[in-house]
Amino acid sequence: MFSEIWQKEDIAGIFAVLNDRVIGLLEVMPREILQKYGYMTGTAGNSDSYLTIGCYEVGYGVPRVEMLDALMENLEKVYPLFHRKYLEGIGIYEWRDGFNPYWVYEKHGYSRTEKLADNIIVMSKKLCK
Repeated sequence: MFSEIWQKEDIAGIFAVLNDRVIGLLEVMPREILQKYGYMTGTAGNSDSYLTIGCYEVGYGVPRVEMLDALMENLEKVYPLFHRKYLEGIGIYEWRDGFNPYWVYEKHGYSRTEKLADNIIVMSKKLCK
């Protein structure tokens, strides 16, 4: 999968380190690649213009809510490294510390663009280009 990503983007997300140990990871990939491998993505717009947040990983014992927020905050610093215009994430209601909680996207300026199920939405944001 990553060999496909490197053909389209220079980076595939960010990670957090504490005491020489990776404690958090946020993966960002071209939408069409995530779709190919069965990940949930948005469907609106031209897929060639979208990156999708595919995965958050938080180290054992690390406060999940705080790490998700910190990863999203630091992701903004690398927006200029991405080649695409839009970034989207899948938000899930009623799961504050779950895999893809909606609040983290809302807090960082993403707007609701699609509803995939009763409690699952797509939120997207235009990257500064």
